Amino acid sequence: MSLLAPWFLVGLVSIALPVWLHRLKVRNPQRRPFASAMLLMENERRLHVQKSLRYLALLALRIALLTVLVLAFAKPLWRRPVAAVARAAQLQLIVIDTSASMGADERLARARAEARRLIDGLPGGDRALLVSAGADIHVIPAGSGGATADKAALERALATLTPGAGRLDDAAMVAALATLAGPGREGVQAHFISDFQDSALPVRFGDLLPQSDSRPIELQLHPVDPGASGNWAVQFIRRSGDGIDVGVRGWHTETQTLTVNLKVNDTDRGRASRSVPANAEGVFRFDHVPLVTGDNRVTATLLVNDALRADNVRYAVIPNQRAESVPLLTDRPDAVAAKYLAAALAAAGAHYQLEPQRPGSFDARRLTRDHWLIIDDLGAIDPALAARLESFLIAGGQAFAAVGGRAERLKQLPLLDAPFTLRTVAAGDALGVGQIDASHPVLAGLDGWEELSVLRAAALQPGAGDRVLVAASDGTPLLLEHPVGRGRLLLFTSSLNNDWNDLPVQPVFVSFIAQTAAFLAGRESLSRAQTVGASLLLDDDGGQVIDPAGRNVLSLEDTRRARSVKLDQLGFYQAYTAQQEALVAVNGDTRESDLAAMSAEALARWRTAAAAPRAPSLTGTASGAAPFELWRLLLPLLAFIVVAESLLANMHLRAGTKSA
Repeated sequence: MSLLAPWFLVGLVSIALPVWLHRLKVRNPQRRPFASAMLLMENERRLHVQKSLRYLALLALRIALLTVLVLAFAKPLWRRPVAAVARAAQLQLIVIDTSASMGADERLARARAEARRLIDGLPGGDRALLVSAGADIHVIPAGSGGATADKAALERALATLTPGAGRLDDAAMVAALATLAGPGREGVQAHFISDFQDSALPVRFGDLLPQSDSRPIELQLHPVDPGASGNWAVQFIRRSGDGIDVGVRGWHTETQTLTVNLKVNDTDRGRASRSVPANAEGVFRFDHVPLVTGDNRVTATLLVNDALRADNVRYAVIPNQRAESVPLLTDRPDAVAAKYLAAALAAAGAHYQLEPQRPGSFDARRLTRDHWLIIDDLGAIDPALAARLESFLIAGGQAFAAVGGRAERLKQLPLLDAPFTLRTVAAGDALGVGQIDASHPVLAGLDGWEELSVLRAAALQPGAGDRVLVAASDGTPLLLEHPVGRGRLLLFTSSLNNDWNDLPVQPVFVSFIAQTAAFLAGRESLSRAQTVGASLLLDDDGGQVIDPAGRNVLSLEDTRRARSVKLDQLGFYQAYTAQQEALVAVNGDTRESDLAAMSAEALARWRTAAAAPRAPSLTGTASGAAPFELWRLLLPLLAFIVVAESLLANMHLRAGTKSA
């Protein structure tokens, strides 16, 4: 027997209280014979008394009451003996890190050896699942495909394990444990075998602890020796003028002379060498690199023998398209608005060439071959041209327009049919930006709108389908998306001449115009640079994707139904949709290149916290006998003693009253 709260036994000293209260004083009964005391002098009579206990039955009840009360608070447990001790069966999850970093320094080989040791020591009655944890987390089929006790099948499945190219997030691995275990009542013991890369740690430590509502999970950590951690990696490839720059970075490295080889469309374009400082980045310049018209496949290879070879190669898609002619409807081709727009598109490398056209002489028939256009002043559009432009938008055309000085004479804006007033403020009271819809592709990732100052803008009421992308501090819409049939009008409610506002001279203007052009031209739907493990989003009508090995990713049936494709290989994917054809470069996550392991303190903290959850013990009892809580029986006994003590005390009280 044991006690859950043994310190309550100190309360047993309270038994002395009823013992002291039940004491009784009685006179000394001894008498001694003596002759006549008539001649003796009278003196004070002394009484000799002795103390004795009275009401013994009542005293016993009160002592029992205090004893039972103290024991109830101490919560005694009776551990019943069992005939035999046996081990309860468990589900063993053997999770092996297969992220890109596990391809360094024979880390995966050491992980396999540790997994083989766990399989060989699999206790009788236990079943096991092998799990690969990389960019995605999945069970490695062994035997029938589910959990199995067949050690030979588990070792055969283990032999198929190879390092992946993706990144492992430790928090995602821990969160997946409950799903991998599935339903069941048996305890789960998860073994995580990894190099415990520091960059895989989540922001919150609590995300590293298993959570399961149905069955307890105990997590055990098995670090493999990370070995050497010095590593170089190709970080970026970018076009610079008529050449290409390649960036190389080192982690935990020393100063070294490195060489990079460049290929464009599978043709060698030379090598570049330079000394790169320790733990630093170096840029390798390739001048006068010829590019074909369209998308170019560029591959940079770092020629170095370091810890991890997978990140020594990087892929990039560099477009080299002929400048697309874009109509700019303006009644002043020599005005500053046209110059600002042309300069912004050229600085952004957007490959668009503005073609200024006066609205009065614009041949609307060319709208059949143009996908989008720009209008620098809606006030210059007459009703006839407005009708042709509206038909163009309804058919799926796109337009970016601004409200200029010619709109002062209008009561409503063309293409919107919405009444408006020109809001004008003094220079000292310029309006700032109060709201930005950063989720829109035109504004995504742009900083600098907060610096905008607006003196004049068209105050209009947005329609039911309109979306306000940028609003002034007083709520006036500054950038509005207005749907028209299958197309859209993107309206800037101020001028582009740097007279009503200072947007054209703000740094954000270049990026804004470039992203507006890509959005209206429909070129933002497929990103040309992706990370392995990501999903490539397709059009609503589906499409087909060719992987780096030249195989169709989707079946014929899936080409119409699939909305996304998982990118699980490094290299170039070719995507075909109803809207466009695109080349996509897929690379590994650069965080995997830093091979440094987490600190010993962090690993020890995780190991201690992961073992804390109430998981099934490795040594259970065959009969399932659990300690019995005796204090539950003491409660009714306590109630009985209270009633008996009350009745007996009342009896003694009545008897004492009658004798008095």
